[in-house]
Amino acid sequence: MILQSALPFIAIAFFLLALVSGRKESDGVFYSSWFGKLVGALGWVSFAGYCYFETLRCLMLEDYVRTSFALIFLAFSLLLAFLLMTTSEKDDADLVLTITKVALITAVFYFPFSEFALLGDTLIFVTAKLSAMMLNLLNVGVYMVPPSSIYSTSSSFHEVYKQPIVIILACTAIQSMALFMGVVFGVTAPIGRKLKAFCVSVPVIYGLNILRNALVAAAYFEQWFGSPLHSFFIAHEVLARIGSMIALIAIAYAVFVILPEALDLIEDLFRFIFKFKTTKRNN
Repeated sequence: MILQSALPFIAIAFFLLALVSGRKESDGVFYSSWFGKLVGALGWVSFAGYCYFETLRCLMLEDYVRTSFALIFLAFSLLLAFLLMTTSEKDDADLVLTITKVALITAVFYFPFSEFALLGDTLIFVTAKLSAMMLNLLNVGVYMVPPSSIYSTSSSFHEVYKQPIVIILACTAIQSMALFMGVVFGVTAPIGRKLKAFCVSVPVIYGLNILRNALVAAAYFEQWFGSPLHSFFIAHEVLARIGSMIALIAIAYAVFVILPEALDLIEDLFRFIFKFKTTKRNN
């Protein structure tokens, strides 16, 4: 849908305008004007619109995990738009604008790959190629058929099942890498520590994702847990999801140790939301 594809770039434009319209102090904190808050809120509303269409798409595909995430981001986006327009305290507005900066960087590194076929297909091709190389290193004989299909070299497997492993954009870990890019480079901190946090997050995520793809494919081709389809389900939907969650928690911990400003940002956001709810209840 053209509107859905356009909405994230509209949000990026609003986010950028919101940050540029702010007055930047020497400590790197953005102090927003009324106009900056307005366009920032419009950016979050645009992003919420994208999440709405993404929710409908995931429901049609019966992908309830992604549907849940899309709904969470939709609610979060509307909440930030509301908070940005209603807060009157300078520090609170600065906090939401810092979150907006994180969102801007994340969106810039994610949506070009998700919405432009050339970029997305290139990333998929590279990921599929590296995953096939990893499988061969693990002594699982495979070959790749561009742009994204991985086949077993076992003739007996082909005779019975014939279906390859197909790498899609979600298999590239671009979502997680873009999120960490936003968090690492969105907070105010010395560039040296930002680069260290980047090195322990984004490249590590991509490398572990290649290993994840290879292990899921190996389970499928080698039939580790019974039939290929059952083996794929166990490896992809259970083991890989658990492993990915543990890895992301460990990586996030490493980032927070190197870049405590990122943890402070998250704590400040929850503190602000809780304070806002308490104020409304008292009123």
